[in-house]
Amino acid sequence: MTTVDVEDGRVLVCFTGRQAVMALARQVSVPLSDVRSVEVVDDGWDVDLGWRVGGTGIPRRLAFGRFRKKGVRTFAAVYCGEPALVVETAGGDWDRLVVSVEDPGGIAERVRGAAGLPGHDGG
Repeated sequence: MTTVDVEDGRVLVCFTGRQAVMALARQVSVPLSDVRSVEVVDDGWDVDLGWRVGGTGIPRRLAFGRFRKKGVRTFAAVYCGEPALVVETAGGDWDRLVVSVEDPGGIAERVRGAAGLPGHDGG
């Protein structure tokens, strides 16, 4: 299962087993200081990722790996029909992370809080 954690000032996405093979990565991260917004979408498949430039895709099933569209670099690990966490950044290695995870709402709150963004409890 894909996990998203906040560790050492970074948002860290970790993959194991089959998902790591499909994503062509064991982990991807972005600095918390680069995080500009965090949201949850009802279906990760609905996010326009652009062209896959590395990874695995099965139409109307899943999309894992690196994507590009008009200069926007996205790393995605999404399943069709599952909610997903969308983290927009100010640049760096990735402009956006789109990840299907368990409890995307709870993870979004945790990332918002760690990044000091509005919309989290106490802010």
